[in-house]
Amino acid sequence: MQKQAPKGQYRVIGLDPIDTLTSPSGPVWKDCETLEEARDLANRNGELYLWVFVCDDAGSLLHETGCHQ
Repeated sequence: MQKQAPKGQYRVIGLDPIDTLTSPSGPVWKDCETLEEARDLANRNGELYLWVFVCDDAGSLLHETGCHQ
């Protein structure tokens, strides 16, 4: 999986090394149309994953949350 979102979108990636990194399906992710939508999704899932990241179409980290904080 790439951390870069499609052009003009934002990618939310949820990681939990105990489950998602060893799972064949890998980490949970979703592409969003707006940064606000991506941040809202990340924040809503912050308690479910150790790390939740929002990246833009260049792969730059824009937002981070998760239950590790």
